[in-house]
Amino acid sequence: MKKIISLLLIIFCVSPSFAANNNVASDDALGLSITDCLNIALTNHPSLKKSKGATRAAEAMIEQTKSTNRVKVNMTARTGLNGDYQYWDDRYHSGTLSLTATKTLYDTNVNKLNIEIQKENLKSVLESERQTQIDVAANAKKAYYDLVLKILNRDVEREKLKNLESHLITARAIYEVGNSSYIDVTKAEADVASAQVSILKAENDILLSQEALKIAMGMSDLEIFNLVLSTNLFLPQPAGNLNDILKIAMEDRADYRKIQSTLRQRELEIKVAARGNSPTITGSVGSDLSKREGSSATRDYNAAVSVNIPVEDGGLTAAKIESARAQLEQDKAEEESLRQNITHDLRSASFSLSNAIERAKSSEKSVQYAEENLELAQGRYEVGVGDALEVSDAVSTLATSRYTLYQALYDAQTARADLDSAMGHLPYELEGRI
Repeated sequence: MKKIISLLLIIFCVSPSFAANNNVASDDALGLSITDCLNIALTNHPSLKKSKGATRAAEAMIEQTKSTNRVKVNMTARTGLNGDYQYWDDRYHSGTLSLTATKTLYDTNVNKLNIEIQKENLKSVLESERQTQIDVAANAKKAYYDLVLKILNRDVEREKLKNLESHLITARAIYEVGNSSYIDVTKAEADVASAQVSILKAENDILLSQEALKIAMGMSDLEIFNLVLSTNLFLPQPAGNLNDILKIAMEDRADYRKIQSTLRQRELEIKVAARGNSPTITGSVGSDLSKREGSSATRDYNAAVSVNIPVEDGGLTAAKIESARAQLEQDKAEEESLRQNITHDLRSASFSLSNAIERAKSSEKSVQYAEENLELAQGRYEVGVGDALEVSDAVSTLATSRYTLYQALYDAQTARADLDSAMGHLPYELEGRI
């Protein structure tokens, strides 16, 4: 916990940097990295604590099932006052101590099958826990990059305001020497005021995203949570061949592995149900120690073997078999549906990732052109061959180009998060994959 708290600093500040390439964040970027946030989420999120509780319960059920055929020992002690109500003066005390041990000797392996059922159930629960980890990590990653996006958008607004303020200074200077009308000044003042409002909205968006990341990381409301982020957006690697990643998903997806365990459970449940009318043999040994007031103690021993042979159960066994078979058919249908969903998830994430990468590459060029256009527009206006609207439009175009680029980079990261989840993996930042 100390390590986590040390990462959660008191003052919110940002070290903005940007790399639209396949390299990791620059070394001079300070604060919580994406890996830091993911590790915190996988340590603190309450849903993971809940899933671990389910795992412990499933492990306990295995031991509970195993205990069914183990030796059981029961001890009973009794003391009382005996006598005839007509001759109560002749009453006497008596006591009995009994110790009995019983064990199922034969049950046509029903208990063994039930143990196997509980083991398959444990596998299902473990896969559910793993799926929870994947979901928590994916949500934390998306929340992290959403906050980074909001910070970068705020920085775009600041850059826009800076450019508009510079233009306002120029417009006033040109107006004062009589080379332009006052409308250029008022238009520039209005643009500056609008940009200031946009910054306030961007700051609010940052606060909302910060709270969303806090929830995604499983941090309580009582904890101080002022993030110092490494604000880097970069392009992840594109997806591999769709057939290859589909094969990987069928091997690694927690929900698909879970349904396989469930199918094995159903098959075992059919076998258990089919043995509902099978005989059982139980053995027991015991000893009784009794003492009557005025008499010496007596000790008795006993041993017995009991055979129980069901003759007629009113159709209960047949109904249980039919119910188990019907459940197996439902689960097989669910397996087929899941296979289709996995294919769809992989296709969607793969296409979204490829599309976002292409948009990011194109947007990089748009930003370069917009920067050059702004520089030209400012120069033209300063020498009197351009107008104020041209500069204002160039400032807005540059801001829009940056927004588009950052959004494409964000979309690429979230698409890669979806792709990792669809393949049954934690985010590649945690697993050392690119």
